[in-house]
Amino acid sequence: MQPPQGPVRLGQIWPVGFAGRLMETVAFSSRRIRRRRIGAPQPVWSRGLTLLLFCGAVAVALLFTIDSAVMNFMLSNRNGFTAWLAWLSDIGRSEWYLVPALLIYLATAAADWRGVGYGLKARLVTLFGQAAFVFGLVAFTGIAVNIVKLFFGRARPAFYGEYGAYHFDPFVVTRYSSSFPSGHATTIGTVAAILMIWFPRHWLPIGIVGLALSALRIPAAAHYPSDVTAGFLFGLIVTIVAARFFAARRVGFRVVPGKLLPAAVGFGRRKRAAG
Repeated sequence: MQPPQGPVRLGQIWPVGFAGRLMETVAFSSRRIRRRRIGAPQPVWSRGLTLLLFCGAVAVALLFTIDSAVMNFMLSNRNGFTAWLAWLSDIGRSEWYLVPALLIYLATAAADWRGVGYGLKARLVTLFGQAAFVFGLVAFTGIAVNIVKLFFGRARPAFYGEYGAYHFDPFVVTRYSSSFPSGHATTIGTVAAILMIWFPRHWLPIGIVGLALSALRIPAAAHYPSDVTAGFLFGLIVTIVAARFFAARRVGFRVVPGKLLPAAVGFGRRKRAAG
């Protein structure tokens, strides 16, 4: 048994030398990510992802056929309730997740992990890795979806009266031709995938709630149904693929045989130990 640890002072966790420890942690993380896979090869892409992509593509195609009717109804029934839903739809703004994740990442990266007990060190490592993953994936999917938008150039619902629901002008860089896929829905899909990995027993309600929150962009008259579904799936699939990539290298995640979702390292440890 390890000897009991005395109380840990904040000065032990964050002594002087913030910048130096931050650079050391970033360099160490970079080496871990670049290393080769450990153990038997684990495929990053799986049959489950293929099935999810196929079903998602079918859903987007079907919703595409009713985009016009749905938006016509929404624009014809604007009221205080739809205005409130439009305000609530800002839950998909990326800064709500980027800022807290960055602050947690910087705080844990600058901590002196060697000066604390094993239990606290494990918690700091877990917070560091997961905060980095949240920040990295929300930022990456947000940038990636804006690049994808360029290939479609779909007119936003604000121009429904002028162009209708099916006007596409690829490679035109304006904020008014960036409807497909939805960026807000992409962020929510990314966050939903992370929560599914953290709490795998509740993956279905998390997915349902995430999709429902993404759908708020429809009464907000900011996106069509197919935009929202495509954005949510884009964030969801890219995040799962990234987590499986890191799991194959045992960086922050571990592969769960036969499961689509990898497990986050450090989650549920105390519960398993108690059992």
